[in-house]
Amino acid sequence: MKRSRFAAAAVFVGLLSATALLGASTASATLEGTSCSENGGTIKLSPGLTETPMVQNVSIKGRLSGCTNGVFAGKYVAHLKSTNALTCAALTSGGEVATGTIVLKWSPKRHGNSNGFFGVKLTETPGAALSGGIEKGPFETGTISGSMTQKYSGTCGHKKVNKGTFTGTFTIS
Repeated sequence: MKRSRFAAAAVFVGLLSATALLGASTASATLEGTSCSENGGTIKLSPGLTETPMVQNVSIKGRLSGCTNGVFAGKYVAHLKSTNALTCAALTSGGEVATGTIVLKWSPKRHGNSNGFFGVKLTETPGAALSGGIEKGPFETGTISGSMTQKYSGTCGHKKVNKGTFTGTFTIS
């Protein structure tokens, strides 16, 4: 009698483990894309824009909300670098591209994190296109698109421009 209860318990635990593993592996596999109606956050430039051209390291921290297809929201960090040396003129012109990596943390947390590559033009021209792709995690092989309207604080010529905010949209397809 003890042996059969032990065997039944072992089978039950095995089934629970298999179900949990199956659920964990299919949660992100079933996510094919998402569209987030709100994308906002902060941008930091280093060493900062002046009238002297310099390559910029860019840190973007964003929050996503109003998302579809199994995720409700997310937050992300992107670490980028400008392709060319920039001056303050980049903000009032069509902008200059910065590219690098992105890590997205999804809500609900059970979906895990997505890792990929990301790029955006640094400009105050409204609706700058953003682009990229997901290489690992939920939405793997998906393409990032959307727009970003940036606003920087500070006045070139008086001091470095190194902080900004943004709003926009964010889609993975």
